[in-house]
Amino acid sequence: MFNHVAIIGLGLIGGSIGLGLKKAGVAQKVVGYDSGPGVGERARKIGVIDQACTNVPDAVRGADLVILATPVGVVRTLLQIIAPSLTPGTVVTDVSSTKSQVITWAEEFLPTHVSFVGGHPMAGKEVSGIEVADADLFQKCIYCLTPTARTPASAVRKVAILVELLGAHPRFIEPSEHDGLVAAVSHLPFLASTALMSTVAEDPTWADSSLLASSGFRDATRLAAGSPEMYRDICFTNSAAIVRWMDAYVANLSMLRDQIAMHSSKLNEEFARSRQLRLQWQDLNEETE
Repeated sequence: MFNHVAIIGLGLIGGSIGLGLKKAGVAQKVVGYDSGPGVGERARKIGVIDQACTNVPDAVRGADLVILATPVGVVRTLLQIIAPSLTPGTVVTDVSSTKSQVITWAEEFLPTHVSFVGGHPMAGKEVSGIEVADADLFQKCIYCLTPTARTPASAVRKVAILVELLGAHPRFIEPSEHDGLVAAVSHLPFLASTALMSTVAEDPTWADSSLLASSGFRDATRLAAGSPEMYRDICFTNSAAIVRWMDAYVANLSMLRDQIAMHSSKLNEEFARSRQLRLQWQDLNEETE
C-alpha cells in the first residue's frame, strides 16, 4: 500500500501509527524522526520504525506519505522545513487537535505538487512518549479527516485507507466545524480539569483534602496531567471556539452557584437533566462499540 512512510514525531500518536502500520504489514519502509535525544533509536529498537533519521529533510525525502505527529505549535515550522524535500505526488497529513490554522499553513507553505489532508484521531492517553505507543490505540475510534476543495480525491483516499488500516473510522468534516466541536468535547474538558485541580490543590486545605480525594476527583482531574505545551498550542490555534465554549461553561457554573446559594428548588431538576443527558450519551456510545 505504501512504499515509504515518514513519521515526524515519535510520541504516543506517532509511535502508535508506526506500530499500527507494521502490524498491518502495508508499508515497505517506515522511517521516523523525533527531536528528543535517543527517541528515534528507541523507536527503531521496539519496532515502531525501520530507520531513525537524524534530521527532518532526510526523513521525508522520497516518501509517498508523510505524517506530522507533533504538537500543533511546531507544525508551521515543520511544513516550511519539509517543503523543499518533498517528492511530487507526496501526500502529507497530520494528527493535530486543531485543523483550520494547520490547513492555512499547509496551503501557504507546501508546494502545489504535493497534497495535504488534515487529520485528527479522537484517541489518546494522558501519558506520552514512545514507550506507551500502542498498535491498537486507534481501534474503533473516530478519526477526523478535513480535506478542502483543493485536496485531490486520490490523496483523500490514501489517507482514508491509512485510517481504516489502523482500525479507526474515518469521519469527513469541515475544518471549522471540527474545531468548534472538539473545542467542546476535548479542549473544554481539559480546561475544566485544569481549573478544578488548581482550585483545590492551591488551597491551604489541600494537605488534608488530598487524603480524602478518591476516584471522582481522580477522574475529573485526569486531563490536567496532559502536556502543558500541547494544550497551550491548542488554545492558541483554536482560541475563538474555545472561548465561546468557556463562556457557556462559566455561565452554567454561575447558574448552579446561584441556585445552591439560594437553596433553589430547581437544583434537583438541573442535576436530573444533566444525569439524563449523560446516560443518553453513554447508551449511544455502547451501541456504536
